[in-house]
Amino acid sequence: SLNTDFPEARILDGYQALLDDPNVDAVYIATPHTGHAEWAIKAAEAGKHVLVEKPIALSAFEADAIFHAAKKAGTFAGEAFMYRLHPQAKKLWDLISSGTIGEVRAIKSSFGFQMREFLPAHRLFSSELAGGGIPDVGGYPVSMVRFVAGAASGKPFADPVKVSGMATLNAEGTDNWAAALLQFENGIIAEVSCSVLVNQDNMLRILGSLGRIEVPNFWFANGDRTGGQGKIDIILNDGTTETVVAGQSKHLYAYEADAVAEAVFAGRQEFAAPGMTWADSLGNARVLDKWRADAGIEWVVEKPTHRVNTLSGRPLRSDGTVIPKRDIPGLGKKASVVALGFEDFRTFASGAILLDAFFERGGNLFDTGFIYAGGFTETLFGQWHTSRGTREQSVLIGKGAHSPLCYPDVIG
Repeated sequence: SLNTDFPEARILDGYQALLDDPNVDAVYIATPHTGHAEWAIKAAEAGKHVLVEKPIALSAFEADAIFHAAKKAGTFAGEAFMYRLHPQAKKLWDLISSGTIGEVRAIKSSFGFQMREFLPAHRLFSSELAGGGIPDVGGYPVSMVRFVAGAASGKPFADPVKVSGMATLNAEGTDNWAAALLQFENGIIAEVSCSVLVNQDNMLRILGSLGRIEVPNFWFANGDRTGGQGKIDIILNDGTTETVVAGQSKHLYAYEADAVAEAVFAGRQEFAAPGMTWADSLGNARVLDKWRADAGIEWVVEKPTHRVNTLSGRPLRSDGTVIPKRDIPGLGKKASVVALGFEDFRTFASGAILLDAFFERGGNLFDTGFIYAGGFTETLFGQWHTSRGTREQSVLIGKGAHSPLCYPDVIG
């Protein structure tokens, strides 16, 4: 038991008790993926600094909500890509940015392992737990190639201008193995792959005009989690080879914990590069979103039947007054002075985050922009007000034409 293994530890009864404890300054969230956003937001609201296991959230929209909560609370929030805080990452950035292998032209990065069998209820496969290789380990190679592409331009990271992804799915509708191509503005093309049912070489290869860099098992600094010594192999076109060792005798996760503490003591709310800044995490999440969309993956947990509460896990409130309401002749109910448009909503899970936030602040006027989405936005709005029970409180603008064809004198 915990009491036996850790006799001096205080054992608290549940996550909320941890957040309510005034002696707790920071928390590490390592729940299944589906609990990351909920508890990260609750932690920020409780005034706790938070380090969240990757992926920080199920989507870029959820990640944005986490960072918004942390910004409002004045607390630290960071995504736990431990390898970014190891000295090996900084050494790699220096080698790339200084032109050691010339102009970077291509990157290959993988992270995959093989479970013994497909287990539908396991967190790595279950659609209700946002399983699959893309969320569990796909973020590693994606974050790496974005890191290298950024270093090639002297920046902390770079976001791709084009992403094309694919995956082999199982009976749960989650991915067993997957791959994607990323193209960057500076001409670099990157290949990434991940898996939970096939072993991969877990190698980083950076191909340049003067040679290449190879980094074995980068995610664990050459595989030794406790020793912390990372290895970078440089192979130049003229036959010259060199192995660069980075790190010290220090547990890998100690680098990450120290980086969080340094940020908090310095009054920063996010990691310093090469750690994952908020912008870096958002860019990474957007790539994973596109990869997953290309592969046709929508988790059960994202559907209206499951998303009946707000992202923080609480029922929707209807007493907000930030957005005022006014009477409109002939309407029979007050409407908010601000309307929320639907044009950019593409999924229920992402749209519900903004719809909930708008409604809780007093907004109840919605413009689905029917003409722009061919009816999808009406479906999304129906799913939202049904799951939240807000139909009678809502006011809908039905836009079926462009101006001036939607003007009253034209409609008649």
